[in-house]
Amino acid sequence: MYSNSILVVDDELSYLELVKGLLNQEGYENIITEDNPLKVMPLLEQKKVDLILLDIYMPQMNGLDLLEKIYAVHPKIPVIVITAVDERKVALKAIDLGAYEFITKPPDTDRLLLTIKRALGNRLLETERDTLRKALSEEEPERKIFSDIITDSPLLFKVFELVEIFAPTDEIILLTGETGTGKDLLAKKIHDLSPRKNGPFIAVNLASISSTLFESELFGHKKGTFTGAGDDKIGYFEAARGGTIFLDEIGELPLELQGKLLRTIQYNEIMRIGDPKPISLDMRVISATNRNLLDDVKNKKFRADLYYRINRGYINIPPLRKRGDDVLILADHFLEIGNKTYDRNILGFSEEVIAELRSYHFPGNIRELENIIINAVAKTANNEYIESIDLPEALHDAHDPDVETGKLTELENVIEEHIIYVMKKMGNNVQKAAPILGVSERTLQRRLKTIREKKELQRQE
Repeated sequence: MYSNSILVVDDELSYLELVKGLLNQEGYENIITEDNPLKVMPLLEQKKVDLILLDIYMPQMNGLDLLEKIYAVHPKIPVIVITAVDERKVALKAIDLGAYEFITKPPDTDRLLLTIKRALGNRLLETERDTLRKALSEEEPERKIFSDIITDSPLLFKVFELVEIFAPTDEIILLTGETGTGKDLLAKKIHDLSPRKNGPFIAVNLASISSTLFESELFGHKKGTFTGAGDDKIGYFEAARGGTIFLDEIGELPLELQGKLLRTIQYNEIMRIGDPKPISLDMRVISATNRNLLDDVKNKKFRADLYYRINRGYINIPPLRKRGDDVLILADHFLEIGNKTYDRNILGFSEEVIAELRSYHFPGNIRELENIIINAVAKTANNEYIESIDLPEALHDAHDPDVETGKLTELENVIEEHIIYVMKKMGNNVQKAAPILGVSERTLQRRLKTIREKKELQRQE
């Protein structure tokens, strides 16, 4: 008999009874069933749940929306999505949100039971690692291992928690985030916190390798294999044996080369060019991209099988604009660096500069902020404050031009005008505008509908 607690969420009562009976027959005694998805989040606060079986299409709430809510609060609970509709885009979305597995109804009994067993096994391993990690760090200050990363953002603290979960394992990791968010820094942090920390950390920018040299650079070659191959060459994968290989910009890898990379990761071995003998690998793979690989899979620009292979451990790094006061905290940090670099004593930032830094969206994220501050330090007179004139023109344009400065107006009007402004800047693309505004696509669509209806009423009046 198993003591694990399994929650089954489905709007069909007959299906709930069927699954509960099947699991009871297999020795799972603690089965919780729920036909109303709106009750799931309160239930998770009250009861310990080790695994969730979740339906997608339910009248009260879509299962994907519920999945997103679950992982926002309970990221360690594995969720197996089970639905009657076999749709690739739904499966990809579920996996992208963090689902452990996607199975169609009626599920194959053996596959379902095996998936449940594996998910609960992984959950047990994570619990044991958490217990061990807590025992080893009882005397350490909180988050000391991340003390070199400057932040006061709850969003980034959640990223740290995921790093602590994945780092002690050999799980393949995919890091996503905009350019300049520090994916390379986080990859190195995962390596340094892993059992492979004493092994090599090999960082490879896949976008910088030409297609003609791809196999040679990654897998190596034997002497005399082709013109210019004067000596045996060890590729990046072989150099990473015993450690970690970081495949940056994996989304830029040409489609014709993705199959070769998939085979290497899948079978944990390579073959040097000109050498028929395979070489076994012992390494961890971490990938990173600033692209939406899910969209690339849908558009057939990225192989779905490779996406699933590299996405077993998923960490998204939030952009700087979503990290609150981190903009000013980091600005002070870069000001200190600038003062040391140029032997200056710049006193700080004017109120206008602080306002502009707060309102700017920083498409280049931390790297862009660093360049802006260091450049401003060089322009500013010694023992003075950095003024607006010392900043790039883009920051001056960050203030919403559709809202008159100095004019008092209702907060709701300001919010509506800002939504309209961001939508215009994003080419009226809800998917791109929603993350900038810090809301879900569904919430933004509702707000846009309300704005349109309001403007239509004003026009009729």
